[in-house]
Parts: sequence; C-alpha cells; structure tokens
Amino acid sequence: MMVSSETDLGSLKPDFWSKEDVGRWLKVNGFPHLSVKFDEHDISGPVLMMLTEQDLRKPPLSLQKLGEIKQLAAIIDQLQRAYNVPELRKHRRLYRTDSADSSKDLRSGLSLIPKNEGLKFSVSLLYAFTSLVVTSIAMTVAHDRVPDMKKIPPLPDIFLDNIPTIPHAFEAAEACAVTLTLSFFCLILIHKHRFVIIRRYFSIIGTVFFLRALTMMSTTLSVPGEHLQNCAIRVGDSWEQRLQHVIYIWRGAGMSISGVRTCGDYMFSGHTAVLTVLNLFVCEYTSSKLKFIQTISWSLNFFGAFFILAAHEHYTIDVIVAFYITSRTFAYYHVLANSLAHKQRNSQELTWSWFPLFSYFEENVDSNVLNEYEWPWTPVIAFISRRYKRFVRLREERRRNMAVKNTIKTE
Repeated sequence: MMVSSETDLGSLKPDFWSKEDVGRWLKVNGFPHLSVKFDEHDISGPVLMMLTEQDLRKPPLSLQKLGEIKQLAAIIDQLQRAYNVPELRKHRRLYRTDSADSSKDLRSGLSLIPKNEGLKFSVSLLYAFTSLVVTSIAMTVAHDRVPDMKKIPPLPDIFLDNIPTIPHAFEAAEACAVTLTLSFFCLILIHKHRFVIIRRYFSIIGTVFFLRALTMMSTTLSVPGEHLQNCAIRVGDSWEQRLQHVIYIWRGAGMSISGVRTCGDYMFSGHTAVLTVLNLFVCEYTSSKLKFIQTISWSLNFFGAFFILAAHEHYTIDVIVAFYITSRTFAYYHVLANSLAHKQRNSQELTWSWFPLFSYFEENVDSNVLNEYEWPWTPVIAFISRRYKRFVRLREERRRNMAVKNTIKTE
C-alpha cells in the first residue's frame, strides 16, 4: 500500500497537520472508518508521527483486525521514514514486529514522499561527473603507455583474426548508443519516479567508470588493429598538454563522432558499458507490456557491441568483460535497493565499497519502483496546485482568526 498525502493537505509536513488533516489522510489511504476514533483521541499530525504498531493494538485505540493493524502500521511507518523522524528510530527497532515476508505485500509500491530529491540528484550527478573526469585522466595516461605496434603487434583474438575491419562500424556502434540515450531520456521524462531512476543511473555509471579507470591504469594492452595509426602520436610530457587532452576527451564524451580518438583504454570497453547500462535501464523501467521496446533495446545493445568488434577498436575480451561487469553491477545495485530484508538488517555498510552513496540515495525508498508514468508537466501543475491550496487555506484561517478577534473585542 502506498502512502498518500496528495489530498488538500497541500505541502504541509505531517508535524503541522490538524485532527481534520489526519482524518483526510486516513480516508485517502483506505481507513475512513478510523477517522472518528482518531478524532476522539485528539490524534493530530505530531501525534501520528509518534504512533507505533503497539499503540494501535493497545487501549484506547484497541484495533481488533490484524490485517488492518498491519496495513495501518506499515503506512504510518512509511510516512515517518519519508520525513526521517530521528527520535522514532529507536522506537521502530524496539516495536517493529512485522517480518520481511509480511511487509512485502504491504509495500508493493514505491513508499516514499520525495525529500531532498534535488540535492540527491545533484550529488549523484557530481559523482558521475567525477568518475568521467577520472576516466579521462586515466585515458590520457594510458594513451602514452601504449606499446609501439611495430614492436608489439595486436594480440591474438578469435573474433578480430577472422573478421575483417568494417569501415565506419565504430560510428554505427555510437549511433546505437545515441539511440539508447534518447530512449532513456524519453523514459525519464514520462516516468513518475524519474529522480530515483536518474540517480541510480548516475550511481551505477559512475561506479563502472571508476572501475574502468582502475583497469586502464593497471594494465596497458597493445592496440587491437594496425589501422589505429593515431596511437603512435603521444600526448606529451607537460601537464598543460595532458590537461588539454583530458578536456578534449571529456568535452567529446570519448566518442569518435565528436572527433575524439584515443588508445590504451582497453580492458574494458567504455562504449559497451554505456550501451549495456542504458539498455538495462530502458528494459527495467519500461512496462512489461511493451515487449517491442525491450526487444529493440536489446538489439541495439548487441548490435552496438558487434560493431565495436567489427571496427577492431577493442578486443573481444574487452566487450565481454564490460558487459559482465556492467550487468552485474546493475543487478547488484537493484537487488540491494529492492530488498526490504536488507534494510531491516541495517547492513547498508556492506554496499559502501561498491556504492559509496547507496544508503543516502535509497534511504526513502522502501520497496520496488513501480513503472508508473505521467506527463512531464504533471508534477509542476500538482506543485502549483498544492501551493495555491495552501495559500487559500492559510488565508481562510487568517480571516477566521480576525473574525474571532473582532467578536471578542465587540463583546
């Protein structure tokens, strides 16, 4: 069951809810028959934020139906988590009696009320940006470490040795990547939980590219094809020349269609990593009914990988390792993010080595992200509507207060 506060409560935090606001919140979440009982016991917003499952079971509330108790306790707990009430954490550890299995059905949707989404987006963007800068530096260093192909020819490769170089195949691979990027961008625009998805994307792509930078700095392989004559041109020894090359790579996003040509960035393929992560995000967050979109996405992924090899820009092992690392990183992240048992064990520290910001990004996401869609302008209209309703409500309250004061003065 999803927590909802999208009534005429506006953007008021639960701490400022009145008894009537709590009643409306109960009705929206499927408990209209409890609004009278909550009103009798003066349960306003601040009191609601302190309620536990034990409070619902014991007098004076004394709810009798187990399913009702569990469901209501779950959505109250979600509301408390969404607003990150620190003084209730000890309470939850002491009195939480629902198991992972019992809560799984209750939290079938995304149980969050957006909090600090803009800040989380900025942090995830900074993390991905930093990884790309580090990768550009690693590519610059690796370029000058590439062995002379006259002394060390291309390594034996079962695919490259049997398939001739296909002109413009690398540009075709990048066209597949651009198509998947546009598809992902369109998905972000219409998905209801766009901020959750985009920060997961930045977190995963950032981690993958940090790993790629590490492999490039560790071992430098010989060039995979004799046609890569630009590899003989060195960046230079001065820091100014290297900095210019880093900016050159970063500005062109490392893509040949932007004029960027680099060598030494092998083990593993960055193009394959980007193709794979975009494909996985499109398939994961697209409705399962749209099989044709998922089929096209996977086709672009595999054709892109084939074109990379057909261009002789990477060894076969580069593509295989890139696909494996990226897909496993994606799966690992989402298994952790979707695991309620993981959250109840308080084992977020286990993810720190792979995803340093995992706990921060996922702190308000208590279950799987449902594939729900809306027009991009819907949240803007809803925000303006909530602000307007709050303004009207506050204006009416001021008018009533003034009327009461005038009545008192008259008497």
